[in-house]
Amino acid sequence: MNDLTTYKRIPSMTPKCVHNYLTKLGSKWTGKGIAIELGSWLGASAAALLTGLVEAGYDKPFYCCELWIANEIQVAKAKKQGVTLVDKENTLPKFINNIIPIHPNIKASQGKISSAIKNYPGEPIEICIFDAPKTNPTFTDAVEALSPYWIPGDTILGLLDYYQYVGMIGKKRVKNLAPVLFMEKYKKNFTRIKEWKGESSAVFFRYDKKLE
Repeated sequence: MNDLTTYKRIPSMTPKCVHNYLTKLGSKWTGKGIAIELGSWLGASAAALLTGLVEAGYDKPFYCCELWIANEIQVAKAKKQGVTLVDKENTLPKFINNIIPIHPNIKASQGKISSAIKNYPGEPIEICIFDAPKTNPTFTDAVEALSPYWIPGDTILGLLDYYQYVGMIGKKRVKNLAPVLFMEKYKKNFTRIKEWKGESSAVFFRYDKKLE
């Protein structure tokens, strides 16, 4: 799967098919809750989602959590997409500059996901995107922090790296199975609504029943 794409000239690690779906998902916003993304990098997926949300009349804060400190892998991927980053650069200003023209009400929490998510104020969540949380304990921490605010029958949970484990071996494979094992455990609580096998590692679920 090719993870190097752009959205409105914003470097991305998410393919076009997912960006298109995020926009469609946002356009169906009902007003019952907010949208939140964990792992936002430079804002391509957030921009795609917010494009649809704004079309639907989204008038709430957009919450996002990310370390926003560039690493060597991100520097290399951004370079291939025509954007210059420096190792250990604070990329939050770039994210804000990319997103503000679409939706100015951004609540960005910078830091490791398990810590940054503690700043979430507790509003009902209608759209919940997990990009960074893909291994434990980060994945479990994120679920425990946010699931009390998911709305049965309405919340959409997007796991953008659900199939990332494919092709991995050993401990690395086991570590990246966290989202899959969670969904197997709570398969009666969710309905799988969208995936692109072979094109993307992302899978989207509707939250149907409260976790117990």
